[in-house]
Amino acid sequence: MVTDRFLETRDLPILEKSLAHDVHHQGTTADFFTQYGTVCKVFEDSESPILFVRGAKVLRLDIQFVSNEDRRRNARAMVTGFDDLAKKAKENGFTEIIFNSSNESLRKLCIKRFGFVGSDGELRRYL
Repeated sequence: MVTDRFLETRDLPILEKSLAHDVHHQGTTADFFTQYGTVCKVFEDSESPILFVRGAKVLRLDIQFVSNEDRRRNARAMVTGFDDLAKKAKENGFTEIIFNSSNESLRKLCIKRFGFVGSDGELRRYL
């Protein structure tokens, strides 16, 4: 039978070892799972822990430009408003902003100007 519970200090060596050997989480440390504003659950059976699940209060964005061809205005609008959006999100307890995009120009702008990090189409900004 699989049960779940909140992460405890005694779980950290197991988590650290699993992260160190996981090709999908290179560079991720156990601290990521214990950051302020997050929760972490451990799912286990009678043998040992099976998986760790981290949850964060995240603001997920969906962005729709009126015209994808109007890049200058689109970028200007984002530069004008995104920092205020991030500030307000943080004031309201959000710890991350996330959105998905295959638009390479948008991805580059968000990484360079707003501090997002990206992988597999997803962009994430820690607040």
